[in-house]
Amino acid sequence: MEPALDCGQRVHVQVDGGWHLTARVAALRPDVIDLTPDRTPVTLPGPGRWRVATITWATRLGAARRHGVLVVGESGADLRLHAHRPAQALQRRDFVRVPAVLPAAIVAPDQRLVARTLDVSVGGMLLDTDALTTTADVRFALDLGSLTVSGTGSVVRIDAGVAAVRFAAVQGRVELALARFIAARQRELLHGDAATPPARPLAR
Repeated sequence: MEPALDCGQRVHVQVDGGWHLTARVAALRPDVIDLTPDRTPVTLPGPGRWRVATITWATRLGAARRHGVLVVGESGADLRLHAHRPAQALQRRDFVRVPAVLPAAIVAPDQRLVARTLDVSVGGMLLDTDALTTTADVRFALDLGSLTVSGTGSVVRIDAGVAAVRFAAVQGRVELALARFIAARQRELLHGDAATPPARPLAR
């Protein structure tokens, strides 16, 4: 079944090359999606008013995306995606993992700790810690810099001073926040900033 997209739903728009924004669905037709951007006027990088693009949105079971050609209206106040393939449900493994040093708090049944991430994806994170000893389900809070996201997950691996946590129950807005952070981090890496950004001091 094709993932549903509804009028009024918020989507993340990413143009090939990394430029991105958020918008809401204004109208839907089988292969045409009209969007109202959160910020106007919209000006695409480079010449012309169209680009190959992908929109991503949260669904009840995770996330979905649709590819097509994005056209900006003459006033820059509206967008139209001419989709050239059906909507596709995303598995969390489809999301790219990026290196990032971020503070993360973990609450398990028998312990609480604050650690730093080594990398992050929409589906999970790798922690630089040898203090986590549980393989039970955990709650987490992850500081992305501009905001903190939280949810639940499970510890799937503890090995050689690192622990891998798979996210289990993140809400739609949390997935979109993670996706935006990862897209921004990809742009940093693409433009030559290979080092991970400096992390805030860990809370004590």
